[in-house]
Amino acid sequence: MPIDVPPAPPRFEQDGVSERHEKAPIVDKRGEFARKTPQTADDATRAREFIDGKIEMIRRDPNMSQAEKDKAIRELESKR
Repeated sequence: MPIDVPPAPPRFEQDGVSERHEKAPIVDKRGEFARKTPQTADDATRAREFIDGKIEMIRRDPNMSQAEKDKAIRELESKR
């Protein structure tokens, strides 16, 4: 049984791709993904647990200074 020869791959033009990306418009799509229903108590609990986990990760991070940790923790606590 004969096997068909696959087609050649498309040409890759690095310069053309870069130019298209540089000229692409930037559009704010946040409104399309906004919450459509009110937050439930379960949602709020999960969000708090997530933030608590992030705070604990920061506390244990050996690569951050204490000042960096304090600042990051304050920012997260303001979102709880």
